[in-house]
Amino acid sequence: MTGAPDDVPGRAEEPGERTRVVQVRIDSQVPHLDRPFDYTVPASLVESLDVGSRVRVRFSGRLVNAIVVALDPDSGHEGRLRAIERVMGPEPVLTDDTLRLVQAVADRWAGTFSDVLRSAVPPRHARAEKTIVPPAEWSSPSPGDQAWTDYTAGEALVRRLSTPPAGTPVRAVWSAAPAGDWSRDVAALVQTVTSQVDGTVIVVVPDAADVDRVRARLSDAFEAKAAAVLTADMGPERRYREFLRILRGGVRVVIGTRASVFAPAHDLRLIIVWDDSDEALIDPQAPYWNARDVAAVRSHLSGCHLVVGAPARSVVTQQWVESGWARSVEASRDTVRDRAPRVRAITDQDEARDPAAAAARMPHTAWEAARSAIADGPVLVQVARRGYVPGLACQDCRAPARCSCGGPLMLRGRASTPACSWCGAIRGDWRCSACHGARLRAMAVGAERTVEEIGRAFPHVPVLASHGGHRLLTVPDTPAIVVATPGAEPVAEGGYRAVLLLDARSMLGRPSLDAEEDAARRWFAAAALAAPSAPVVITAENSLAPVQALVRWDAPWLAARELRERESAGLPPAMRMAALVGAGEDIRAVAQRLRTPHRLLGPLPDPSQHDPDRQRGLVVVHRREGRALSRELAAITMTRSAEGRSRPVHVHMDPRSV
Repeated sequence: MTGAPDDVPGRAEEPGERTRVVQVRIDSQVPHLDRPFDYTVPASLVESLDVGSRVRVRFSGRLVNAIVVALDPDSGHEGRLRAIERVMGPEPVLTDDTLRLVQAVADRWAGTFSDVLRSAVPPRHARAEKTIVPPAEWSSPSPGDQAWTDYTAGEALVRRLSTPPAGTPVRAVWSAAPAGDWSRDVAALVQTVTSQVDGTVIVVVPDAADVDRVRARLSDAFEAKAAAVLTADMGPERRYREFLRILRGGVRVVIGTRASVFAPAHDLRLIIVWDDSDEALIDPQAPYWNARDVAAVRSHLSGCHLVVGAPARSVVTQQWVESGWARSVEASRDTVRDRAPRVRAITDQDEARDPAAAAARMPHTAWEAARSAIADGPVLVQVARRGYVPGLACQDCRAPARCSCGGPLMLRGRASTPACSWCGAIRGDWRCSACHGARLRAMAVGAERTVEEIGRAFPHVPVLASHGGHRLLTVPDTPAIVVATPGAEPVAEGGYRAVLLLDARSMLGRPSLDAEEDAARRWFAAAALAAPSAPVVITAENSLAPVQALVRWDAPWLAARELRERESAGLPPAMRMAALVGAGEDIRAVAQRLRTPHRLLGPLPDPSQHDPDRQRGLVVVHRREGRALSRELAAITMTRSAEGRSRPVHVHMDPRSV
C-alpha cells in the first residue's frame, strides 16, 4: 500500500518522531481512493490510538476523517510518510469483528469500504461519549418448555441454542405458524440465549414499529437497561449513545432496523432477522446490501448462530435449506390443522354464479364473509396501495394516463383534480396521447377510497385505516373493519374474524422477478393475523401456485417451486447478477473489461430513472463466479475513477428488481 500524497504542504514526521506506522481508510466516496494509506503516529498519540480509532489526517492538502484499520503494517512503503494530526474520540469504534465484516460486505457487493462503514458506525457525538456504561451482568428467565413446540425441529433449535457454542453454528430458516405471534417466537429465542451466563443477541426487523413490538414482548422478562435499540429515526445523540452501550459491553440484546446487523455486540451468539424479503432491509444507497445476506456473512465470519424468519419463505433462504447450509423450521401439520384459516379463492363456480366476481375488486364472496364475521369482532381488509386513486387510465382506450414529464396521474381525494405523482403538476386539461380522449378511469384504488366505499356499505361499523403515514399497532376485540396496506396491518386481540385480501391480481401482475414471492409474503402475513379457522378470502384464482400455498399453509413448497423455475431459467439466486446503470456505451465498456465468463443483457433504458439517457445492463454469471465478478467490477470502477475521463457506471449486485 502507499502513503498519503506528500507533494502538498502538510505536517510530516520529525526526525526521531517515527514511533509507529498505521494504515487508515479515509472517508471518501471516490472509488480509486478505496484502499489503505500509511501514516505515522506521533509519540503523543501512541497511547490513545488503536485499530478502529477515528483520526484526522492530511490528505492532498486537506484535513479529512479516517479510521485506523491496521497497526504496524508490512506495506513495504519506503517514502516519506505523513503523521496523523489527531485522534477523534476516547476509544476505538470499530472492533476487529466489525472491521472484517465491513470489508467483506464491501467485497461482496462491489462497494467501497467508506460506504459500508457509514452504515456500521454512526456519526460521533461528543456528549454521548460521557455516558457511563456498567457491564451487562444479567440473565433472563428461561422461555419454558412450550417454546417453539408448534414447529417441526423447533424444540431441537431451542435445545441447540441453550447449550454453549461448539462445532458448527445453528442456521435455521423459519416460516411463521398461522394464528401465532412472530414476536413471541423471537422473544423465546432471545430468552434461550440470554438465560445463559454469556452471549448477546441481535434482532433485525424491518421498521421501528416492529422494534416496538419485540420490545413490548420482552418487557416482562427484561430489565430496562438490558437491551439497546438502533433505528434510523433516532436522533444523533441517542443513536450514538446506544451504539456506545453496545460497544462497551453494556447490553445483551440489540433490537433494531437494518443497520443494527453491524452492531459491535460482545460475545455475539445469535442473529435473528425477521421478514428477510422486506424492502426496508435493503440499504437504498450504494452498495445496496441486504441485512439478511449481511447476517449470513457475519455468521460465516464469526461462527454465531443465525435464524432468518418470515411470514412465508424467500427463494434465497430456500436455497440455503436445499444446499444444506441451513435447516428448515416450519409449522407442524398438527399446528396447521388446528390453527390455519379457511382460505377461499375465486373459483370457476364463483365466476359462473357471479360473472363479475373475477373482475370485481371486492366480489360478493368477500362481502358475505365480512358481513357474517363483523358481529363477532374485527375484520381485516388488505389493499395494495395507500392513497385515494393512485393510478388513472384513459376511459376510452385504457392507456395509462401520464403527465408531460412521463409520470403517472393520480387523484388525492374524491373531488380533487388529476395530478402527477412525480412532479406534482395539476393536469385538469389532460388528454390521452393515444386517442385524444379526455375521460379518466381508475386503474387502481387506494386505501382511502376503500375506506370510503366500505363505510357506505357498513354504515354502523367503525372503519379504520392503517398505512405508512398513519399506522395502527393494535385494534381491540370489537366489531370494526380495518383497511390496511401490506406491512401496516395491526394486531387484533384474539385474531381477526375474517381477512379479505384485495388487489391480489395486481400484486401478482407487477413486472418484477419477485412479484410472486412478494405477494405470497404479504398474503401470509395478513392471513397469520386471522383467528384459528377464520375465513380468508383472496381475490385471485384458486389455481395459482401462491394461492394454493396459502390454502395449504405451505410456504416452503412455493419457495421450492419458484427456485426450480429460476434455476431452469438461469435467474437469481441460481445465478449471480449485477446491474450496471449509466450511459449505454459506458456499460458496454465496463462489460468488455470483464474476464469472468458472463452474459450481458441490454443495456436498455432504465425504468427506475426519469432520464432517458440513463440505461441499465444486467451482467449474469454462474453463482460460483459471483465473488470473482464482484472483485472485477470493484477493480474496474477504481480504474475508471482514477483515469478521470470516464463517466461513472453504478454497480448494483443482486438487484431486487430485474
